[in-house]
Amino acid sequence: MKLLIPTTTIIIFCFCLSAWGQVDTPSLILGTNVLHKRIQQINEQAQGGSVEHVKCILDKMQVKYQIRALPWRRARQDVHASVINGFFTAVAIDEASDYATFSAPLVLENWYWFWRKDMAAPASWKENFQVGVILGGQQEAVLTNEGFSEFVTANNIEQLVKLLMSKRVDAVLLDKEQFETVTQKMNIAVGDYNSRFFRYMPLGVYFGAPFLNEHPDFLTAFNNRISSCSTQDFDLSPSEKESINKIVAPWLERIRTHKEILAAVVRQNETNKTKSPNQLTKIDEQWQLAFKVGNFNFPKSIVNQAVSQMLKQVSVSSKDLLSEIIVMDERGYNVAMADMTSDYWQGDENKFTRVYRKTGQTLYFDQIKYDASSKRFQVQVSAPLLDPKNQKAIGAITLGVDVDKALSLAH
Repeated sequence: MKLLIPTTTIIIFCFCLSAWGQVDTPSLILGTNVLHKRIQQINEQAQGGSVEHVKCILDKMQVKYQIRALPWRRARQDVHASVINGFFTAVAIDEASDYATFSAPLVLENWYWFWRKDMAAPASWKENFQVGVILGGQQEAVLTNEGFSEFVTANNIEQLVKLLMSKRVDAVLLDKEQFETVTQKMNIAVGDYNSRFFRYMPLGVYFGAPFLNEHPDFLTAFNNRISSCSTQDFDLSPSEKESINKIVAPWLERIRTHKEILAAVVRQNETNKTKSPNQLTKIDEQWQLAFKVGNFNFPKSIVNQAVSQMLKQVSVSSKDLLSEIIVMDERGYNVAMADMTSDYWQGDENKFTRVYRKTGQTLYFDQIKYDASSKRFQVQVSAPLLDPKNQKAIGAITLGVDVDKALSLAH
């Protein structure tokens, strides 16, 4: 994440004069902890969570708006007092839910603990340690919610890193990319500190309850435009993929070498050879219709129930590490799954096309998805299914992996 917490209170504003597709055009005032950067300075129109990103969304919605640069804590207080209508870029915290609603994520930050190389890391930094945070920042709010009580504060990341390296604090919690960018500028070697994954953190906009009550369709319209206005995808870094691969590999190998699973895939391949493309398309349409009406009898009659139950047991035994398991045949049709999916055919999706007929070592990582209801991050990891006798491609497998849990186990 490339966003920095401001120490200024400069007002940044833009008024859009068109209507938002409603008779009653919203007039919106937002506070932000994101420093404004001109487009020509950053050469990116809409980095995730930036002022340009939010402006792009609101411009597409044709909303009248004003954006004020405020310290995060002040912005939160002003929303609570109905002085402004919302604030960004913010973390989801329980206390704010009493007076505001959190949007879909604008950006994901990758939070890590950092400490000096000369220290042995404890299981927790909560007690008997000096923890450094940025005054009024997101980390302070999250750690306070988790029972941390006393902090050493700084005004910006560079000051915080100086406190760490001068031994005035024992550990700091920061976005990984921000920390590494600052330490590189300060000529601090990678070998001078250690790190441990804390969690992925979604940052979005809190919109005040009075505004949303007056404009009930606003939040859905805002969320629907987030991805079209962002130049950044929610991708895992190469090191994160490597870490998750180490955790997932035993589970993946266990499933894709299981004789009953492979036999079920081979049987379905043979059965589907007798069906025309139109027949298979109709099955997919019936499957999707079943999901729309909430009657799953037809999908259950199509998939291999014995293997599906086996996959469900694997998911349970992983203790929520594997949130999804899908086994597909040679054309991308579902053979079995731990939990039902809304499509019978996966053959046009990356989870199938990127791995089918590839070598056995091939892995495809999709983008990170955020489930707002469960507040969990998932990434789909896909691999080819091969006949062990001749290494011929017979299908594919996809695992839905809880990113936070996998990276926590890896560290």
